[in-house]
Amino acid sequence: MRESTYSQLKDLILSGQLRPSERLSEITLAKRFGVSRTPLREALMKLEEEGLIVGQRNFGYTVTDLDVTKFCNLLVVREALDVCAAELACEMASEEDLDRLRGVIAQMVELKETTNETPSDAARNLDLGLYIHRVIAESTRNEALVRVTDQVYQQLRLALWLEVLWVDLEHTDLDEHRAIADAICARDRQAAANAARAHVQSSLKNMSKLQRIWAHRRAAD
Repeated sequence: MRESTYSQLKDLILSGQLRPSERLSEITLAKRFGVSRTPLREALMKLEEEGLIVGQRNFGYTVTDLDVTKFCNLLVVREALDVCAAELACEMASEEDLDRLRGVIAQMVELKETTNETPSDAARNLDLGLYIHRVIAESTRNEALVRVTDQVYQQLRLALWLEVLWVDLEHTDLDEHRAIADAICARDRQAAANAARAHVQSSLKNMSKLQRIWAHRRAAD
């Protein structure tokens, strides 16, 4: 019940049916989904962890607004972290780590071939994209790098969700992720660094497109 409520609510946010900064009424949502307050609150807590909604004491939850400047600043930090992780992974990754990387790429390819272009498909695509970066970070054997990377990616989740759903409609991130993985598997530090840098630079370019789409949707509201 919680997972169903979570998926439905996330689709409403990602599709723009729930507007930025809109306050979420637990009573209204519980009636809309036909659930009790318990699974709804569990779903809301999960969405807050993902950065799609914001909870405030004595006020409840609201849909997160998009601060493009903030996300661009975070992407600059992400670029440094991802390049560092890719280079270290070339040296430190075990054969098991490399097999995990290849496995994630295989899942991405399968999703691209079978996707129906729904918000849920976009969410799955993003989950895999986030997971491959965690696999790379973990393969460095550097706990501090893993922890800081997790923190940055958590703050970027909303922008990444919307990038996958509204901007990167052709899933070009598959080619970018594959370039990173191939370079790491070849243990080519320079190629891995270049591929990781190009991937983040692509997201930075998408931010301007995302800002225009976001502004258009808000004006339409």
